[in-house]
Amino acid sequence: MLMAMSNHKVIVITGAAGFIGSALTVDLAADHAVIAIDRREPSQALLDAAPSVIWRQIDIGDETALDTVFKDAARRFDRIDCVLHFAAFYHFGNNWRPEYQRTNIDGTEVVINAGIRNGAERLIFASSLGAMLPPSKGKMLTERSPVSDYIPYAKSKAVGEALIRDSSKHLPATVLRIAGVFSDWCELPPLDSLMRMWAGQGPFNRVMVGRGETAIPYIHRDDLCRLVRCCIEQDHATPPFEIFFASQHGAVSHRQLFDCIHGTRADAAPAQPIFVRPAFARIALYGQRALGRVIGRPPFEHPWMLDYVDRPWVADTTHTRQKLNWDCRDDYSICHRLPTVVNHFRRDRRSWERRSRARKVADYVYSCDLPNNACSQEGDQQ
Repeated sequence: MLMAMSNHKVIVITGAAGFIGSALTVDLAADHAVIAIDRREPSQALLDAAPSVIWRQIDIGDETALDTVFKDAARRFDRIDCVLHFAAFYHFGNNWRPEYQRTNIDGTEVVINAGIRNGAERLIFASSLGAMLPPSKGKMLTERSPVSDYIPYAKSKAVGEALIRDSSKHLPATVLRIAGVFSDWCELPPLDSLMRMWAGQGPFNRVMVGRGETAIPYIHRDDLCRLVRCCIEQDHATPPFEIFFASQHGAVSHRQLFDCIHGTRADAAPAQPIFVRPAFARIALYGQRALGRVIGRPPFEHPWMLDYVDRPWVADTTHTRQKLNWDCRDDYSICHRLPTVVNHFRRDRRSWERRSRARKVADYVYSCDLPNNACSQEGDQQ
């Protein structure tokens, strides 16, 4: 039996080759024993970045295979300290797909049961702030605000949270409601869409739907890794069931993003947005989607999204910050990082497009930028 060092944790990660999962895998493998699970084969760069990781290429829906992996981990290290459940399916449409049931609901139940049977100490579940409806005007979302079923992805996460809560007397659990996760290459579809419009030279680089009050909270992928570390390290002080926000405090509006992006232009001339009513934008979007189906490149936007124009998702992270003594770093905020993001967009469009496309179609591939030895990730969760 191979024992983990006493000051190391034994961590099982699902979705370990994904946009978030791979970053967690590389980060945590530096000083913990990590068993990484994904249904796709990890890239050679990911294997090289975390050589100590034990990889298992299986689908979380395969109960027998998953239980075997958990049993092997418990036998090899004599324990499982934490399970990070980050494998998930999503798409941006408003129609329920069977994969939501198979992966996000049934797969979550399989992970929970494998953790219970094999003595896992805690499960950390990746939920989403996008599973919550925006608050009423002047209000903020808190960790105690309910999730919703307004779109299929939100419904699947709401059911997942309920499964986690109901089993927490057997397997203590932490739910992370995660904001829009971005990297220095963007790799976040809603932000990517705005970047393409406002950072480019096209005729629509000043168009803004609504009054510019549409807003969501963001979190840099590196800050998310720090938060997960805090959750693991402070497990002993966390109740059997807890919800935290993996998010900045507040939100960043489209108007703020517009000003930041246009502020990076060489002429630095103040730009004023051209506001467009959602009703007109809806007509244009139907045209875009029709053209996208013909050329095989549909836009990220869906008509249902226009129902939430100028209804900001504003997060109050007071509880999370106080409990974990953690906060997003100012120099990793979206507005602070945007000059770097825009620079990548303008100087290396090919890499930008590759990363963006990979995440949109959930075909994430970890890679390393060899020119400067800076490792980066491309794509999405399982």
